Amino acid sequence: MRPKLRTALAALTVASAVGGGLLLPAGTAAAAPGPAPRPAPAPVQRADFNGDGFADVVVGTPYAHVGGVKGAGQAVVLYGSADGITAGDRQLLTQGESGIPDGPEAYDGFGGVSAAGDFDGDGFSDLAVTAHGDNDHTGLLTVTWGSKTGLTGGVTLDDPDRLASPAIQNRRTWGAKLAVGDFDGDGRDELVVAASTNTTADGTLYTFAAIARSGAQPAPAKTQLGFRLSQYHEGIESGDVNGDGRDDLVLAGVVSGLNHYVPGSPTGLLPAAAQALGAGDEQAIGDINGDGYDDVVIGDRSGGKGGRILVAYGSAAGPSTTPVVVDQDTPGVPGASEQGDGFGVSVALGDVDGDGYQDLAVGSYGESLGPVPLAGGVHVFRGSAAGLVTRTGVQAVNRTSAGVPGDARRAEQFGIEVALTDPDRDGRADLVVGASDADGVHSGSVTYLPSNGAKVAAPGARLILPGQAGLTATPGLAFGAHFAR
Repeated sequence: MRPKLRTALAALTVASAVGGGLLLPAGTAAAAPGPAPRPAPAPVQRADFNGDGFADVVVGTPYAHVGGVKGAGQAVVLYGSADGITAGDRQLLTQGESGIPDGPEAYDGFGGVSAAGDFDGDGFSDLAVTAHGDNDHTGLLTVTWGSKTGLTGGVTLDDPDRLASPAIQNRRTWGAKLAVGDFDGDGRDELVVAASTNTTADGTLYTFAAIARSGAQPAPAKTQLGFRLSQYHEGIESGDVNGDGRDDLVLAGVVSGLNHYVPGSPTGLLPAAAQALGAGDEQAIGDINGDGYDDVVIGDRSGGKGGRILVAYGSAAGPSTTPVVVDQDTPGVPGASEQGDGFGVSVALGDVDGDGYQDLAVGSYGESLGPVPLAGGVHVFRGSAAGLVTRTGVQAVNRTSAGVPGDARRAEQFGIEVALTDPDRDGRADLVVGASDADGVHSGSVTYLPSNGAKVAAPGARLILPGQAGLTATPGLAFGAHFAR
């Protein structure tokens, strides 16, 4: 299973499920494309903590030892530059340092869940970070502030509904799910927080519309959901699926593992208009076909034989109710679906070739490379006016691919986390790949693969190891298993 605070790192069991398959829209690869949308100017980066215009990448490392304190957790900020991300231009976030509240304690797990957005409207991205094991495993949520010199200072956001007597049978982890977006259309980022819980109650969302740098925090708006959220951490994503200028949410639920689409409105999120989507743990939202509506991609690593993704195209009515299914047996997709591949364990959208259509990266952390089991891999699909292109041009990326640094290694789980972002500010998304190293010996890694305008793994690719990022490398560290949303 994916070690996103879900189970032991060495465990990797992908359940088999009966999976159907819908073909992508007719002519996805063969038909002449319609007029391409004009590539938009480089957007303001949501994760740009020092305001220099280069996107930054946050690698949460909740199992990090801090000054001998086991599992206290840290978060590594890799700052973007003309050279992309490097180990040299970094910041290490730790509780009790740089004005960040609280202090490192055993198994706090600081950094396991994080999300970036401008919460105070000053033009610098800020970072919300959860320590899932803090407060006797009820969770501690911190917001640290962006500035010209990076992230500094911070405040805590308390759980308004913290359980009086939490226990193993009645546990609620505050801040386990974080999403950032403009859900009411007022032009400002809002932070949506949810707790993971093992109770049977329906979920609740807490929206912080204005976070103060000091003093008492305004009470968040509560949104009661008509369904239970998954017990896993994360499983939540935002984007404007119905094209009304307000962000919507997609959340992983418990019943049958179904995701739910919850639209935004002038008054905030509208659970009464929620729509059930397909099953899966991971989500990415962006405009694949350039029609002005964001599309929903759900990663279902346990679906079918070796995992799959579901693509629900957006419209004024919301996401399609008949999502397209893609797996490694889809014609044109390199490889083949095999038990335990975990295709869909991670998904990310970004414009790799700069044509105005969002491209898609899909991780397969259990993929074997010849005799090397669980080495992992990533597939990169192109977006187009006809939708996701599967029959031609799908790029398979792994340690044996040209331009990818490092060697294939047993249980490295390359692709357990992926991001498509623009840290070199050239208008094209680069691929960042995390590897958790579940072999009990190594400590994980982050691989940066820049775009050359057509595909990733161009010159300038680099491998970043924990020691280079200022961390103490220990077995089970899983540096690379958690990126900020």
